[in-house]
Amino acid sequence: MALASTQVVKISSSDLPDRTATDRARLTLVPIALRHGGINGGWWPRSRDAAAELPALISELSTRTGRVRRIALQVDAFGSIPRQLSADGRKVHVGWFRHMNPLTAILTMADQDDLILLVVPPEASQAAAAEMLRLAVAGRPDQQPAAMIAAGLAVGDGQLTNSVMAMNWQVAAAQT
Repeated sequence: MALASTQVVKISSSDLPDRTATDRARLTLVPIALRHGGINGGWWPRSRDAAAELPALISELSTRTGRVRRIALQVDAFGSIPRQLSADGRKVHVGWFRHMNPLTAILTMADQDDLILLVVPPEASQAAAAEMLRLAVAGRPDQQPAAMIAAGLAVGDGQLTNSVMAMNWQVAAAQT
C-alpha cells in the first residue's frame, strides 16, 4: 500500500452541505437483494480531491446501506489523500493501493458484503456520467469498468482529460 500522506479528516453530519436530489443522483447502488459479484453501483465525485469527496460518499452510504468501515482507492486516481476519516464520531480507514483498478472504489461495510463502485471520472459530461451510473447498476457482473466508461463516453461528448484517458489505457493494458 502506498500512502501519500497521513492526514486525518474529521467531519460530522452538520459539516456537510445540504444534500439535494441532484447530489444524491451522483451515487447509484444495486439493491442488496440483487447484488452479486462485480460492480455494485457507481459514484460520480465532483473532483479528484479525496479529502473533499469521501465525507459526502461516506455520509450517503451510511444513510442508504449502513456503516462504512474502510475505503480502498487506487493511489493515482485521487489527490489530497487522507489515511483515515472520522465521520459522525466513527473512524473510516482509507487504503490507497498502487495495484488496483483506478476506475473502482472498494468499500468494506460493517454489516454486509463489500461494495465495489465504478468511479465515474469527475470530468465526465452530465450525459456520459448518467450512462456510466446506469451501467453500474444494470446487473451485468461481467462488464469491466473500462467498458462502462467507454460506453458512457459514446453517449456523452466523448471527451475526457488526458489523465483520465491514461488511466483507462493502464487498466486496458493490465487486462490483456
